[in-house]
Amino acid sequence: MKKIVLTLGAALFLATTGCQKDILEENPQSVLTPSFLKTAQGVEAGVTGVYSGLRQLYGNDSGFFTTEAGTDLFTNGIANSSGLSDYGPNDLTPLNDGSHSFIWTICYTQINNANGVLQYGPQAQGIAPARQTQLLAEAKLLRANYYFRLVQDFGDVPLMLTFVDSPTKDIVRAPMASVYAQIIKDLTEALAAIADKPAQPGRVTRATALHLLSKVYLTRATAIPAGATGDYTLAAQYAKELIDNQTRYGLGLEATPGAVFANGNENGKEVIMNAQFNGDATFSRIDGFTFGGENVGGFNFRSRYDLLPNMARDIANGRPFARHSPTYFLLDSYILRDASGAPLEADAALRTTDTRYNSWFTSVYRVNNPGGNGGTTRAVVGDTSIWYSGRPLSAARLAQIANRTPAPYRVFQPNQITTEFFPTLNKYDSPTRTSVNGFSIRPNIVYRLAETYLIAAEAYFYLGNSAQARDYINVVRRRAAAPGRTTQMEITSAQVTIDFILDERARELAGEMHRWHDLKRTRTATGASELLTRIRNTNYAPALRSQGGGVYGSNAAINIKDFHVLRPIPQTEIDRTSGKITQNPGY
Repeated sequence: MKKIVLTLGAALFLATTGCQKDILEENPQSVLTPSFLKTAQGVEAGVTGVYSGLRQLYGNDSGFFTTEAGTDLFTNGIANSSGLSDYGPNDLTPLNDGSHSFIWTICYTQINNANGVLQYGPQAQGIAPARQTQLLAEAKLLRANYYFRLVQDFGDVPLMLTFVDSPTKDIVRAPMASVYAQIIKDLTEALAAIADKPAQPGRVTRATALHLLSKVYLTRATAIPAGATGDYTLAAQYAKELIDNQTRYGLGLEATPGAVFANGNENGKEVIMNAQFNGDATFSRIDGFTFGGENVGGFNFRSRYDLLPNMARDIANGRPFARHSPTYFLLDSYILRDASGAPLEADAALRTTDTRYNSWFTSVYRVNNPGGNGGTTRAVVGDTSIWYSGRPLSAARLAQIANRTPAPYRVFQPNQITTEFFPTLNKYDSPTRTSVNGFSIRPNIVYRLAETYLIAAEAYFYLGNSAQARDYINVVRRRAAAPGRTTQMEITSAQVTIDFILDERARELAGEMHRWHDLKRTRTATGASELLTRIRNTNYAPALRSQGGGVYGSNAAINIKDFHVLRPIPQTEIDRTSGKITQNPGY
């Protein structure tokens, strides 16, 4: 088995490295020959290849740049070099947008692997029929997931359903409607054949198919409005089926937000699908953490704590890439408010009713290097070193901190947050890494049951059933409530709007690689794009300004254009097909 995976890994290396050709070019390179795919080993290896792309979509820089940057939840970090946070006219272009080019290449590489499995796998000899059925169902589901990513980003895309093993330039973009129809066909067929529970961690299941079907129908309803009512009905139906039968699939909400991302719980009961980074060759390329296979989730949201007094970079706190700084909107969204939006918490009580902020954001760092970075040797390891207060402090409180013993600590009030120094999203923290700069091997959660509840809520809201939407939202909010504060976290049906649903998705799913697609999918009460509306509003997307000895925010509000609801087709793909693949408007 190891020899086969190594060969497959080499094939993926050739297909996905930037200086090599990919499957949309004239001379695709692959060891997945038709004859090999007609063997039991070939089917197993082919499906392994399809899984391997998940770690590149859901762990690499590009995965976060293309989903969290340029949204209302995260703005520029000091090391955000993609240009996607700003919608920069010199960065978000067909030639320079390397992040979406990477996504395109990964998706089509793995779609081709899936096509080979589905085209030749049914003829495989020496494989048990039940195993063959399961593997083919997994390949269909994964192919659908890759196409779903592509159609959301690019709109019309090439719809390739046969294995590419010979030169061709005859490739054109298919209408979104055709792509969505194929996605739904694949998922429906997978649903009928796939296992309820994973045979091993990381395998997709019937629950994955149900979740994806609900999300695909929800998304298609906006993308192709002509069938919206029917699509919302099906989105609600599939989400409800999964929620009502969650025990059948071994699923359930964790008891607390903190448990969801607890180290070691990456395959927990709430997880519907994840990307494995555990070194298991069944899911991971064995060429190490190179060429886009690394997991940088724990680093991307980490601020530069290592530059501050009495601190040094260490394994527990993580490698501070500082690529994504949270917006004020995200940080303030965890403050409990009444139906009018007025805060119901103040001062030290801020963000204490909703436990998700304190569970998923690091606002306090502890001394680990007394005297470092201009600190004092009086500092004691484990004492407070950095505090992101989350609220303005009085002069008296600041004086108390400055004069405390054994040593003062650094305070960042809200107007002192910068691209370098900010509260850190800690969902991806990996404290068991073996070296300070080593990449994480924690699996990353892609889909989880809490999102299923929010998908159901959104679908029922669009169907005019705000009471049912309220009930699903309240399940998620009750789980997030501090002890004794459950009633305060509950909402009424009158509070259910698309903006409230988006805000709840922000509170629950921040940083989980959904946000750009959430904003693109949704419309305001007047029918305007939520993506364009929110990014043009600096209450959501903070404008670039100097503060706290640094800068904060971005130029997204002034740079975003109507055409940015689609991403640019990589220029290399247009050139390789002699212009048969056309560019999206505006680029």
